[in-house]
Amino acid sequence: MPRAYSKLMMCYLLFSIGLFAAFGAWSKPIPLAITGQSLSGDKLTLELARDQLEQLPQTTLSTHLPWLEQSATFEGVRLLTLIEHLNLSTRKLKLLALNDYSVVISHDYITQYNPLLAIKKDGQYLKVRDYGPYWLIISLNEHPAAEETKHLANMVWQLTVIEAH
Repeated sequence: MPRAYSKLMMCYLLFSIGLFAAFGAWSKPIPLAITGQSLSGDKLTLELARDQLEQLPQTTLSTHLPWLEQSATFEGVRLLTLIEHLNLSTRKLKLLALNDYSVVISHDYITQYNPLLAIKKDGQYLKVRDYGPYWLIISLNEHPAAEETKHLANMVWQLTVIEAH
């Protein structure tokens, strides 16, 4: 009996280590996938890790949002900054979330509302269960008209893919 028990314990231990490793892999930051065409005509297909996004000029903004109980401070890179950094040709961007929700926004819309690709909220990295890994934020404090439903729908959370058209 002790021998069978020790084999069972060894199997349980190995199974537990495997589960721990699997959950550890799930906790790695999700990259942002970007596809499109550069201004020079080259096709772009890349994934930017969170730390790569953090190397771009960062912006902090505080705003209230209807999904949160109180105002929050968001940190990240402006979408225009990302577009310019990648030399991305954009008339329109399609933004896709983990749950397959998507919206299409125009370059004029991006220029007008200057949304933030948020990486952090109140100093903490956004997690999937808390609107992350990335959340496109428009400051409602700066743009009160953006509280209309049609604008709120453009604030994609759990954003993971940007397709430039």
